[in-house]
Amino acid sequence: MKRLLPCALIFGLLGGPTPGAVGSCGGDELEEPADLASYCSEREQLVCVRRELRHEISIAERDDCRRAAIEACTRRFWPSDCRPSERQTRACLNALRSTDTLQMQESELEECHTEALCTVEPSDDAGAGEP
Repeated sequence: MKRLLPCALIFGLLGGPTPGAVGSCGGDELEEPADLASYCSEREQLVCVRRELRHEISIAERDDCRRAAIEACTRRFWPSDCRPSERQTRACLNALRSTDTLQMQESELEECHTEALCTVEPSDDAGAGEP
């Protein structure tokens, strides 16, 4: 029981609202392009926490994993044909936060698949053999 409380706290901290996210005026902020650095960092840290909760790694390894995730995400970028919206990235993060999906491997979460995040417009030349 003592071990679950810190893990629940971590999930709560990673999943809380960001400052200014409540009560703003204007357009649909969820349709804006997602910020890769914050999405990547939160996603990879959630993966570390999920692995620890499944007893795949120790608490110390989880902490090392989270630190490495933060560092690695500073050097990542979206592929040129991938510009997910805030809504798409939040769907993935919500799936990762859910205790209902805890026993699933992260690669099994449809919300986090490239196809769900990187919506590519179909080409008229599909299958034409162009590079």
